[in-house]
Amino acid sequence: MVNVIFIDDNYLYKNFPLPKRLDRAALLSIIQLEQYTSIQDLIGTCLYEHLEQQVLDQELTTDETQLFKLVKYALAMYAAKATIAIMRTGAANTKNEEGVQDQYIIDTLIAQIEGKANYINARIIEFVKDTTALKNIAEGDDCTSLDKWNEDDTYNSSVYYPEDGYADSACE
Repeated sequence: MVNVIFIDDNYLYKNFPLPKRLDRAALLSIIQLEQYTSIQDLIGTCLYEHLEQQVLDQELTTDETQLFKLVKYALAMYAAKATIAIMRTGAANTKNEEGVQDQYIIDTLIAQIEGKANYINARIIEFVKDTTALKNIAEGDDCTSLDKWNEDDTYNSSVYYPEDGYADSACE
């Protein structure tokens, strides 16, 4: 089970004008999924697991606290984007709550999130690159994970392609 360690639904509601009628359990599931996939892909498994443990143990260093704050912003954008995508499918409609105003807000949000997420992701990557302790955790020799962090693989996208991954280079 994935712990929700960076943000909760209240953080999303505070920072994005999402409809309050969304099911809390469903919203927390979206946050968990985005945390486990998008954030872990962004910073690499070793740094993600280290940061998660430091949060649970309440032993964040100053650098880890700075990274934690940046990750919160990124996760909020990923979760809001995923929530908006679900709302657009109509699966979340329960009443006549998807009026013109809601649709306008949704369209405006989705237009702004992508650029802001790319900016925050770039800041996260630069911060990890410039912070020796974090970079050593992310790409250190004691990291046994196959998906070690490599800033060149993550810089322009939230999708992480492992440096030593499973991709067959002979594939055309």
